Amino acid sequence: MKLPEGVELSVKKRGDKVYTYYYWNPGRGTKRQGKRVKLPDPAKNLVAFGRAIERLQTEVPTSYPAGSVGDLTVRYRNSEEFKKNADGTRSNYEVHMRRFEEHWGTVAERDLTPLTVQTARDSMKETPVMANQMLSVGTTIWDWAIPLGLAKINPFEKVKDLEIPDRGHVPWPAWVIEFVNKHATTDLVRMMKLGVMTCQRGSDLILMGPGHRENNGIWCRPKKTRKRRRAFLIPLATVDALLLDRWAETPVTFTNTRWKAPIDRHRDDLYLYSPKAAQYTPDGLRARWGRWLADTEEGRTLCRRWKEWVAGQVKKYFWDIDPDDADHPTIHGLRGTGILARAEVGYEVDQIANDIGMSRQNVEHYMRFKDQMKVAADGQKRLRVVSNED
Repeated sequence: MKLPEGVELSVKKRGDKVYTYYYWNPGRGTKRQGKRVKLPDPAKNLVAFGRAIERLQTEVPTSYPAGSVGDLTVRYRNSEEFKKNADGTRSNYEVHMRRFEEHWGTVAERDLTPLTVQTARDSMKETPVMANQMLSVGTTIWDWAIPLGLAKINPFEKVKDLEIPDRGHVPWPAWVIEFVNKHATTDLVRMMKLGVMTCQRGSDLILMGPGHRENNGIWCRPKKTRKRRRAFLIPLATVDALLLDRWAETPVTFTNTRWKAPIDRHRDDLYLYSPKAAQYTPDGLRARWGRWLADTEEGRTLCRRWKEWVAGQVKKYFWDIDPDDADHPTIHGLRGTGILARAEVGYEVDQIANDIGMSRQNVEHYMRFKDQMKVAADGQKRLRVVSNED
């Protein structure tokens, strides 16, 4: 049986008999290790074992002094503010909270200075993204703590982020749009078009459906920024709005060499769904795209052409790109494609930012590609190539 995190297994042999004991000891081997708590034997009473762990997980350990950094992070970990986050967010926060506990667990919260935080940031210069994420997590925790009287100042907000190379996912140029539209499966063509017309992340594309349509637009509340902003209406070109309405009524045809015949699937609540008509997860959608690229001759051809094209662009324009973009076009790159498509038909940066719910800074981040590549030879008209389902 795989033991839950924080559970310690102890096996002792007495004569010919072997005895197994289970203890709650989440800080084992660290500065925050406290007194072990014996747990019920799961082999004898699995329900009691689970309930004991659940109870202990919600208790604030006494191994950290009151008012210490460790005490503060444990309180935040057990707060509703933390628990309401998505699983991925909680997992990312845990990485940094464990770091805080490991290095500053017994340090009084009031003694944690901006200089100490800056020293920690500088020790992570080799991984600037993680360093900046550490500052963001610390800022969030201390902002939560101050109104509750658990902290007085926020030492993290006084420390600036490390500079990160101006990397970004490469937008898809017109030739990639045309190639995917001609050769990819119907669901991936839908993914491409939905990404270009809305300029949203893959984690948001998989949530969109007919229920979010209104007039000539579609409502979106980005999953990544959900905590700090409400839903907004993304304006769509009439042709795109009509295409979405057709999708709402049109099955997606899936093919596979293992099947005797193509299979039609339809959901009236989503635009994108799997061959089993299941809702995609972000990882599932990336896997679907990755399999097409790796397992089909057309996908492999696209990757070969992409590598040659990107290498030429990097050499000519000195691009500093995300490593993934050297191998294949990414789903995230569709955001940049949509932004440049809007720019090519005359939209200004502020209008684009307002329409797609992105900061001006992030829009300008993609606009650096504007004079170095075209996502469409004739603006969005070129992007609206005709596919089998149009």
